Amino acid sequence: MSDPARSIHRIIEVLLALVIIGVTLAFGGVQPLAYSLMEIAVFALFLALVIQQARVGRIQLPLPVWPVLFALLVILQIVPLPAHWISRIGGGRSLSAGLLAIEHRAGAWTTLSIYPHATWIMLMKFLAYLGAFIIAAAVFDSQTRKSVLVRVLVFLGLFEAAYGIVQYLANWQKIFWMNKVYYTSEATGTYINHNHFAGFIELTFPFMMASAFYYFQTWQGKHRRGPSRVDPAVASTAGIYSLLYGFFLIIAIVGVIFSRSRTGILATVLTVALLAILTLLKTRRKSWMIGLGAFLLIVLGYGLWIGLNPVVSRFQAFQGGKQYFENEGRLPVWQSTLDIIRAHPVVGAGLGTFEYSYRQVQSFWVTDTFTHAHNDYLELTAGTGVLGAMLLFVPIIILLILMIRSFITDTRRYRPAVTLACAGSTLAILIHSVADFNLHIPANALVFAVILGIGYKTACLERRAERSQTAPAEPAVVTAHRRHKHHHTTGKPV
Repeated sequence: MSDPARSIHRIIEVLLALVIIGVTLAFGGVQPLAYSLMEIAVFALFLALVIQQARVGRIQLPLPVWPVLFALLVILQIVPLPAHWISRIGGGRSLSAGLLAIEHRAGAWTTLSIYPHATWIMLMKFLAYLGAFIIAAAVFDSQTRKSVLVRVLVFLGLFEAAYGIVQYLANWQKIFWMNKVYYTSEATGTYINHNHFAGFIELTFPFMMASAFYYFQTWQGKHRRGPSRVDPAVASTAGIYSLLYGFFLIIAIVGVIFSRSRTGILATVLTVALLAILTLLKTRRKSWMIGLGAFLLIVLGYGLWIGLNPVVSRFQAFQGGKQYFENEGRLPVWQSTLDIIRAHPVVGAGLGTFEYSYRQVQSFWVTDTFTHAHNDYLELTAGTGVLGAMLLFVPIIILLILMIRSFITDTRRYRPAVTLACAGSTLAILIHSVADFNLHIPANALVFAVILGIGYKTACLERRAERSQTAPAEPAVVTAHRRHKHHHTTGKPV
């Protein structure tokens, strides 16, 4: 890559990082103004990337086919189609016939989405997330070992965690200048909802743990021999950085604990456990095992010193079994969401239409309005059907597997550390999505898309490029050697 192109990529990366900061601090981007500005900014950056590539004579966007197919499915939901086609596909407006009169539709044509306007809004969000994915995959370069996006994710996660800890310990119920109205007993950072605050920390803390692991490996390099040996002065500095990022990780974990988000805490514990196992398999160093043990003791000791009774009490509620889940509300919502899926099994009732389709099947707390299913898998399936859910989630799970495999097999230091962080973030948010809707919070969804883009670049594109550069060279040498040998043996020209 030429220096001008690299400079433009750097500028685009910085601007994307500023978009992430802005939408995160704007209460997670849940207000229309916040996510609208986010969409405009991402589309502008995507256009700048395309123009830059067009100027060098080659437009090559790192875009897998699966999100494109998902976007085409959503577009199909808002395109008017013959009514008899809709009935054959899966019901169309069967749950909301009243909307036909409201929107003044002709009887012969209708849409798969029961509320096309809501589907259009969600389509614009998804395209913005897809644009962020492409930008992240295009501008990230592991060879530079300096990523603005990675640094912003680390320090923004640290800021949110520290902000939440202050809220919790000092009983400071403010988000900037605004008084908190909801979740005043939990840490929320700049978010309204404590679960979404925990979801953001889950997306960022793996980068802290992976950074600590990267600098630990660099520190260990002073004991090696040969050209891979690290200068003692550099190794000493790396050791300090490893401890520093370990301290950042402790702050992030404590922030999740103080959020009192049960699924968030569970997702964090499982993710830390997986990352610990993977790093132990990678390094096999006793000093790293001792460091992980010390980290766990510090977190546990600090929690016991502060007092974990409010957090533990949240988990004790599970003792009520099925009765608790019914009273808590999630189980009845999930059961009713399954009714929507049964009515629209193939392509769904329309992306973003959960609030409207749920009204037709609501049999629990009928005076309340439910805008989300508190389960991203069920809500996405209700909106886009089994087909849409498979197009969205199956490739993500496959990418997670590829990232884990790439981390284990990659012989470098920086790139596998970034890959490990992306894998940890992906796992954490997929676990949390079972009981919440973090993927419908613009800031969290944008960060998740960026992380998937970086992980796609490190685990797939860069590894694939290396294999394409090295694989053809060996057969060519072998073939030339065999031809040379054959020529001298037979005396005949080849």
